[in-house]
Amino acid sequence: MKNWCIQLSGVSAGQAKFALKEISALVYAYTRRAPAVCHADTGDNTILLVANKDDAPPNGYRLRVHTPKDGRQLVSITGADAAALQNGCMDFCGRFLSQASLSRKTADPYYIRPLFSEEYLPPSDFTSAPRILRRGLWTWGLAVYDWRGYLENMARLKLNELILWNDYAPVNGREIVSYAHELGIHVLWGYAWGWDTTMRLDTSQEATNRIVATFERQYASLGGDGIYFQSFTETSSETLDGVLIAEAVVDFVNRTARELLKRHPGLRLQFGLHADSVRSHTECIAKVDPRVEIIWENCGGFPYHSCPDVVGDFEETRAFTQKLLSLRPGAGTGAVFKGMTQLDWQRFVHQSGPEVLGCAGEEEIAARLPAVRRIWRYIAGEWLDHGALARDILGLYAGHGNAAVYNLVEAGLFEREISLPAALYAELCWDCRQDWQRLVRETVQRADISV
Repeated sequence: MKNWCIQLSGVSAGQAKFALKEISALVYAYTRRAPAVCHADTGDNTILLVANKDDAPPNGYRLRVHTPKDGRQLVSITGADAAALQNGCMDFCGRFLSQASLSRKTADPYYIRPLFSEEYLPPSDFTSAPRILRRGLWTWGLAVYDWRGYLENMARLKLNELILWNDYAPVNGREIVSYAHELGIHVLWGYAWGWDTTMRLDTSQEATNRIVATFERQYASLGGDGIYFQSFTETSSETLDGVLIAEAVVDFVNRTARELLKRHPGLRLQFGLHADSVRSHTECIAKVDPRVEIIWENCGGFPYHSCPDVVGDFEETRAFTQKLLSLRPGAGTGAVFKGMTQLDWQRFVHQSGPEVLGCAGEEEIAARLPAVRRIWRYIAGEWLDHGALARDILGLYAGHGNAAVYNLVEAGLFEREISLPAALYAELCWDCRQDWQRLVRETVQRADISV
C-alpha cells in the first residue's frame, strides 16, 4: 500500500498538536513509518483534519472513511472547531480503529487486522456531538503523580474540565494550565471557603477577606478558568454550632462571591455543595447568587456515593436530582459523581505549603500500580452491574443546558492507565443516549483501556 500522510486544513499544526501525535503513533505502530504532515494533497493515503463548522454538528465532528479508489484511501475528520476536531481524532483513534482492527475471526487474520500497512480501513460516515458540554474530573492535586499524563488521558476521553483541589496553589500551576489549554481542557482551582476535615463555622468578614486574599495571592496569576470551593456543608447534621447550615452557607457564599466578583468581574465561581446537610432546606439554597454555579455532591446512592456498590433507592436519587436541576432556573448547576478511586483518608495529611504538583518518579508509580489495579477491578465490577443508572442520571443533566458534570478520580493512577469505569463515565457524558450493552462492549475492546 501507499504511504500515509496527515493533511491539515483550517487548523495549524500547533492547534492539532496532540491529535497529530496520537494518530501518528497509531500509524507508526502498524507500519513502522511515521506519516508525513502536510498542507496539500500528496497523492498518498491521507487522513485529512479539517476545522470547519459548516460540515460538522455544533461542538461536534464528522468522521468519514471513504471507499478506496485507485489504490488510495481518504479519511476525513471535520470538527466544528479545533477542540471538536481533537475530539473527533480521539474517537478515530480510540473507538473507530479499535473496532476496525478486530477481524472477529480467530485465524484469518489472527484476531487483529493489519490496518494502514496491509488492509484498508472499513468505509464509514458518522457524526457525533456532546450531550453535556462541560465534562470533567475532580481530584486533589496531591493525588496526581504525573499531571501531564493525567491531562492527556482526559483528552483521550474527550473530557474538557478539571477541578484541581489543593491546600496551596501548586508551584507549577501556570505550566499546568498552559498545557491543559493546549489540550482544550479548562482548569478550575479548588480551595476551601471554610471547608476542613474538622467541621467549624466561621462566617465572619475576616473569613471572607482571607478567601479573597488567597485567590488574589495564589490563584489569580495562574491563568485558570475559575475557582471551585467548598464550605461547611460536608456533614449529615443540618446545624452547626446551633446554626442552620443551609441559611448560614448561603449568606456566607453570597457575601464572599459579591466581593470577589466586584474585584474580578466575570470570574467563574463554582460552589461545591454537599447535599447531606441541606437536602431538607433547598428553599434556602435557591437563594444562592445566580452568578455562582452550584456543583452538587452526595445526592444519594450510585453514582453520587463514594462506594460504587451503594445504590440505595435509585428513584429517590433520580427525583432529588430533578429537584436540584429545577431549583434555580437559568443559573449554572452540575454535580460531582463519585464511586471511583479516592484518597485513603486514614493516611491523609494536609499540605504544609506550596508544592510542585505531580512530580513522582516512575519507580514510585510502578510500585503503586498493583494495589490500584485491584481497587479498579472492584469498581469496574460495580459499574458493569449498574452503570446504566449513571446513564439515566446523566440524561437529566444533559437536558439542562447550563450543566457541568465531573467525577472524582484521584489516587487511581489515571495518568498511567485509563480504567474501564472512567472510560464508561466519559462516554456517557459525551452521549448518554447510547445503548449500555453496546457501549460496554466497545469500550472494553478499546486498545487504550485497562480492564
